[in-house]
Amino acid sequence: MTELTYAFITPSYAPDFQRCQLLCWSIKQFISFPINHYIVVDSTDYKLFSQLADKNTKILTKEEIFPPWFRKVPFLTKKNVWINLQGYKSGNWLLRGWLVQQLIKLSAAEYTSEEVLIFADSDAAFITRFDVRNLVDIEQNQVRLFRVPHTTDHDYKLDGNGNGKKWKDAAKRLLSLPKESNYYDFYVSQIVTWRRSNLLKLYAHIEEKYNENWLKVMSGERDLSEYVLYGLFVNYVLGEGAGHYDDHLQKICQSYWKEESMSFDEVKEFVRIAKSKGFKSVMVSAKSDIDISIEQFQSMLFQKVEV
Repeated sequence: MTELTYAFITPSYAPDFQRCQLLCWSIKQFISFPINHYIVVDSTDYKLFSQLADKNTKILTKEEIFPPWFRKVPFLTKKNVWINLQGYKSGNWLLRGWLVQQLIKLSAAEYTSEEVLIFADSDAAFITRFDVRNLVDIEQNQVRLFRVPHTTDHDYKLDGNGNGKKWKDAAKRLLSLPKESNYYDFYVSQIVTWRRSNLLKLYAHIEEKYNENWLKVMSGERDLSEYVLYGLFVNYVLGEGAGHYDDHLQKICQSYWKEESMSFDEVKEFVRIAKSKGFKSVMVSAKSDIDISIEQFQSMLFQKVEV
């Protein structure tokens, strides 16, 4: 059996630099062995993020990953809007930065060579030592896939806009899955793991169905979740041969998704509780509007934990 290789992937941008810096520190502090970390940013942010580069941390730009027909709109740079010059078929000419982030993750097989891809957003950080090989069932050669089976949108939607249903509808359409099937599985989390080989199969599946470049097809979607699309593909198209095992009970990341601001003491308590419960990492959404320095985070981590 070929030994699996691992990589972290983090799309980011200038406003999240301090958070990304903290993530990088936590990976070096707590991940049991060095693995490559690919941080993908806009070309305008490259100089800022380049100070994070080292032997294992690679800074890439979206512009070098995307094809020439996919570019940022210069006069809308601050609004993080991109133009899709191939959008004439779908009518989706202008792309929001949020959608571009999904496409960067979906493009991961094109700028990595490692098999196990671990997605860690800028607002996540590890809080204790962790061996990423624990994300793999070595005997079965299966990689963990975060999946909560047969849930309802009401139970696991991230906001009140019904995005869960939109994401699933878009994925079902792209994959030609039956419209009448709800597929109420939930795949959105933090520290999510994919297999690069499956991502290549997803590209091939889309291109065979549409006779078109996979990125052209996916960039035509207005409501796209990378995690939902990949999850439905490996569970309902590839099936047992996908090389994944489903899991949502392993305590990998304790997440705070709310947009309400948190005080320093509230974050400190959140981290304390997560650590006491055995979680390996935390995610405090950037929308909670708080910046934590590495020194402040260290003070949180090395406080006495009361169970």
